[in-house]
Amino acid sequence: MGGGNKNKQQQQQQEADSSSNTPLTALDQPQLQAVILADSFLTTFQPLSLDIPKVLCPLNNVTLLNYAMDCLAGNGVEQVFVVCTNDQVEEELQSMNNTTKSSKQQQRSSTWQGRMTLECIKDTSLTNAGDALRELYKRNVIQSDPFLLLFGDVVTNMDLSQAIQAHQQRHAQDSSAIMTLVLKETGYTSSIQAAKSD
Repeated sequence: MGGGNKNKQQQQQQEADSSSNTPLTALDQPQLQAVILADSFLTTFQPLSLDIPKVLCPLNNVTLLNYAMDCLAGNGVEQVFVVCTNDQVEEELQSMNNTTKSSKQQQRSSTWQGRMTLECIKDTSLTNAGDALRELYKRNVIQSDPFLLLFGDVVTNMDLSQAIQAHQQRHAQDSSAIMTLVLKETGYTSSIQAAKSD
């Protein structure tokens, strides 16, 4: 009897040890988070952005912000923090989160709705992207590692899964590799340069 209990205890210990070495499953991993900077902190889109924030400008009857949301949803993001400085963006996000949508709102809804949770972080004192990231750090809201960061006027359907995987591998080998920048050549060049910000 005593020997049987000892063998049983050893077997349980071996199972516990092997389970601790098992890679995390999708259920164990924290949800992938993203941050959208809803203000570029530039004046390059003026005068179009004087009355309406750039991210709320429509492209083919869909706001630029919705395109960014679709991109994130397509890459498995489950929670999005939208950092803004403008009341109009905050109101738009509230209407997106509103479950009792009017038929007009339902017509313009995008594929991401119902797949991600949104949280608006509004701070009128922000003057650049660094301020926005410092505010997020101060609030300690980002828990996923990695997380995605993009400006709200990004229109893309890029698959970021390989970039995320490559980042995780680099970070596992070198803890100081904390950021991966993803760039895509558009194939179109123009002699027109964006106006310089004041």
